[in-house]
Amino acid sequence: METIEPFYFNRLAYVQSKVSNDVLKELKNEAKFILENQSQFLKYNNELAGNLEKEYSTDRSKEILEKDLITLANEYHKHSKENKHYPNWKIKDLWINFQKKYEHNPIHDHTGELSFVLWITIPYDLNEELSLPNCKNSNAPLNSLFEFIFTDFLGRITSNKINVDKSYEGTIIMFPSALKHVVYPFYTSDDYRISISGNLVFAPPKSIISYQ
Repeated sequence: METIEPFYFNRLAYVQSKVSNDVLKELKNEAKFILENQSQFLKYNNELAGNLEKEYSTDRSKEILEKDLITLANEYHKHSKENKHYPNWKIKDLWINFQKKYEHNPIHDHTGELSFVLWITIPYDLNEELSLPNCKNSNAPLNSLFEFIFTDFLGRITSNKINVDKSYEGTIIMFPSALKHVVYPFYTSDDYRISISGNLVFAPPKSIISYQ
């Protein structure tokens, strides 16, 4: 028998990073300002699948995050190894979510090429959420989690759960816009879970930079 070679059918799911403390502070201040001046901001609910009362478009957050989002999109593209050139990216849309206790985002996907979620404020303790009677004896405890839903190369439905807790404040993930995901409700806090989400698309090329 000749040399045996393994072949994998894997694809990059998402990349994860942290914004700086300064950026996170700016975003927290912007979130506070939006809550105190809601009438000044465009409600974005009609564009979104979320079963949330308060979702707003925010241009200021787009300005704060633009550099980090482009950097992260380039890193995603680099690690995905889809081709040999960096594309140019443009932020298609961006919004802020103020999720209350019991609210949720049902399974959905986004438009664009890449999408992201950045957690600004997490008001609950994850262990307390997962210890509640509704899920502590379940074989699939999901209170407060973020979950990707997808099929493997055999066509079986599978998932990847992200245990979002207080340590995730300032964490950002970027993933293909077509990747299905769901945000489960939390139950133990009366404060908001605040996150920023959005989509990126390819922009007309300015120049093409090769990388190995």
